[in-house]
Amino acid sequence: MTQQLNRFIKISFKCDKCGNKFYRDIAYSPDPDLDHLRETYCVSCAEIITKKSQSKAKRQKNWGAAPIGETSENVQSLNLDKRSLRKTGRVHLFATRVKKEWIEELKSIAYEERLHYNEVLEKALECYVTKHRKK
Repeated sequence: MTQQLNRFIKISFKCDKCGNKFYRDIAYSPDPDLDHLRETYCVSCAEIITKKSQSKAKRQKNWGAAPIGETSENVQSLNLDKRSLRKTGRVHLFATRVKKEWIEELKSIAYEERLHYNEVLEKALECYVTKHRKK
């Protein structure tokens, strides 16, 4: 539960937390109006109070442990993703730097042919091998 503090200006008061006296200063209180102040806090004590109440409010709920024997098919299906349904054998990383024109050409070919970039590169390599490296 957060404690809402109201701000009151230019009054003489004694801080209930630190005990210091203030004259014509800003006071904070949970009370709604200036005439019925029961608790008053200075600026620094009010900051401490609001920080404590905010940190208590941010605690996360403990939902407990999941039921062990009651896992449904939906929960088990989360282990599958689109990549595991369509295995391609592409597991090795290939990264390189290219010119801007080259990547734009690759993107346009891939878009027109409705292929992935790696599929365009594989087809280009296949064409190179068949035309230029005849064995």
